[in-house]
Amino acid sequence: MDVGFRKSLYLPKNAWILALTATIWSIGGSLVNPFQSIYFSALGASPIFIGQLLAIGSAITALTQLVGGYVADIWGRRKVVVVFSSVSAVSAFAYIFIGQYNLLIFPIVLASIAGLYSPAFNAMLTESMEPDLRPRGIASFTLVTSIPSIFCPYFGGLLMGMYGSVAGLRLAFFFSGLFGVIGVSYRTWKLTETYSGIKIKETRDIFEFLSDLTKDISFALKHASNGAKKLLIYSVLASLGTGMTTPYTSIYLVNSLGLQPEFYGLLTNVTGLISVLLLLPATRLVEKIGLKKSTIYASLSVPFNQLIFVRAKGTDDFVTWSAVGGASVAWLGPSVTALQANLSPREMRGRMMAIFSFFSLITAIPAQLLGGYLYYGFGPLATFLASIPVFILSVLPLTRIKDGYRNE
Repeated sequence: MDVGFRKSLYLPKNAWILALTATIWSIGGSLVNPFQSIYFSALGASPIFIGQLLAIGSAITALTQLVGGYVADIWGRRKVVVVFSSVSAVSAFAYIFIGQYNLLIFPIVLASIAGLYSPAFNAMLTESMEPDLRPRGIASFTLVTSIPSIFCPYFGGLLMGMYGSVAGLRLAFFFSGLFGVIGVSYRTWKLTETYSGIKIKETRDIFEFLSDLTKDISFALKHASNGAKKLLIYSVLASLGTGMTTPYTSIYLVNSLGLQPEFYGLLTNVTGLISVLLLLPATRLVEKIGLKKSTIYASLSVPFNQLIFVRAKGTDDFVTWSAVGGASVAWLGPSVTALQANLSPREMRGRMMAIFSFFSLITAIPAQLLGGYLYYGFGPLATFLASIPVFILSVLPLTRIKDGYRNE
């Protein structure tokens, strides 16, 4: 490996363990994730039902995010990450046994509940890094964990081509669960705590727990910085756009336009490859121009890429869409995550991460439903066209962030 490249990476020990285990897990996940909606459709689910299914998952995940953020700050990070990431890994196996589309609700619900560990995971990742190096650290984490997405989606498409949409993707779900169990097992063995939690009185019953949770989340939101609140508005609006489009991209390309699954897998590979190649250069750009400006400029690339998508007609257009999407991911992801962490004090970071996730997921519920109705009622392109002004509008709150960053 090139010396300059190694020096550009920044992954302290705990962050490296999280990155390595997430990479192992994503080997299997990358086989199936781009084609999940196609699997649902192959079992007989309509675009409207898929939107409803994902909306239910988003609603449950939103609630578990709040609980996850609370327990991450009360219990500490490690326990939450280990227990619920284990449940999440195992949930992939449930898809193998689904024979009717209306039963898809069960693995969706299980995976959504298991997502409770996400705020603790994000808090632990950022706390493992020096504040000034967080953009570089998050980019390094994303680079390492994105490696499987460069190659694996193509093999997921091959499995579909060889065995059909149902049998091929069931095999992909098996690999997703298998690699998930391997990754989480190593995580359980090696991971160390970064925040021991807050000592509070013992909660007597579920009602007292829910009351304490509600009060605590309200307190965190009330005392969040002005910048954090503006970033929260951005996250909600951006989630509205992604909720309308993400579930229907693969269906549109494969079912409506007739692209071969292997070719869609290759397009996903292009996105992953570009994002990996540009992560470290994008980080240097972030460090040069600052988090706020980087987040603004990167966010503007999203509606631009969506415009390329709706106008795409041939191979060159779709490759361009994939490449621009990869560049956008490389630039936007580390910027937003680092900005969230730097605008949240350490003792409230788990709850603030949960609040960002909660409101984004709540917004995604009507967006996923709306996307299904637009796709089915007004034509496949309708939902993608409608998302463009939403993405543009989401940038406005970012321009109003004025207060300084917190560097705990």
